[in-house]
Amino acid sequence: MRAAGNDETARVHWDVTERIRIVRRLDFTRADRIEATYAEHAKILRAVMQKKVDQAQLLLRAHIEQSKAEVRRITLHALHAARVRAAG
Repeated sequence: MRAAGNDETARVHWDVTERIRIVRRLDFTRADRIEATYAEHAKILRAVMQKKVDQAQLLLRAHIEQSKAEVRRITLHALHAARVRAAG
């Protein structure tokens, strides 16, 4: 974003990236989620490049909701595993 020379866009991108950092880290712990994320991003970018704004927004919202759901599952699984180990 910085290379594009638009300081405001770079700032907004950095702000968003910081806000979703924990989601990105947890969601990238499994190969299937990494693959799905790349595929979802590719669809979003194609829609943007084709100027299909509504479709891009829909795909982006779906991607965010899917990531949040996966992170929730990963977190709950980790908490459950920790309880099982502690009960030992």
